Amino acid sequence: MRKLYRLLKASDFKSVLDKRKCVVKNDCFSLYYAANNLTHARIGISASNKIGNAVIRVKVRRQVRAIIATISKKHDVYNLPVDVVIIIRTDFAKATYQDNYDKLNKAFSFLATMRK
Repeated sequence: MRKLYRLLKASDFKSVLDKRKCVVKNDCFSLYYAANNLTHARIGISASNKIGNAVIRVKVRRQVRAIIATISKKHDVYNLPVDVVIIIRTDFAKATYQDNYDKLNKAFSFLATMRK
């Protein structure tokens, strides 16, 4: 994911979470979104210390970025004018890659249909 499509500042994360428009909230992750004034989407991934050590957290974030890269080809995720924050929960690391892919795919397809 290019830097252009990422949420990097804590203030950006806070502005999305303050608006609290939730698409999905399950045992693996929560997905929040807010409209932005840009022509593309920005995505932020948050993984807390409860998930595991640094190696596990980096692995989980890398998996989410890889899933989003494959999903973006189908649902055209980056052309939506929204900021998205994905908060990873502990069960994400325990689930299989295919289960996580299916759940994120369903969430982003729902987001894409909502925003059109």
